[in-house]
Amino acid sequence: MQVRGKFWMGAILVAMLCVCLAAAQGPPPQSAPPSGAPPEHPAPGARRTMEGFGELRYLSQQLNLTEEQKEKLRPILMEEGEKLRTTRLDEHLPLDQKRAKLLEIRDSYRPKIAELLKPEQQEKLKKMQEAEQQRRQQQMKGAETGSPAQKPQ
Repeated sequence: MQVRGKFWMGAILVAMLCVCLAAAQGPPPQSAPPSGAPPEHPAPGARRTMEGFGELRYLSQQLNLTEEQKEKLRPILMEEGEKLRTTRLDEHLPLDQKRAKLLEIRDSYRPKIAELLKPEQQEKLKKMQEAEQQRRQQQMKGAETGSPAQKPQ
């Protein structure tokens, strides 16, 4: 009986030692994401928003951006997207001030985006922005009159 008790005591001590050693080593190292792929969970300061990714994808499709243009636009669009997201989530701003601030953010980033584009891409972007502005004005008119805004066809 004494041998059996000593065996279990030794086994428990070995198990506890293994647990302590494993805890002392810390978490296992993270494998680096493949080059070109964004990290799964970026650092808090480098938060990426869906707004920025969506904008980059949309501009890439509409303007046939080169890989170099995409790489240069990515940080600009991510920063813009984060500011837009923060503004949208601000519950203290009245709706009219929120809209004005969102437009101000968009307008402040337009020159930064345009300078990275070729002249024909800039022209197409300008037309896209004008169409968006017209759509927004129609929505505002519909909201003022109480009728639903007509969707462009």
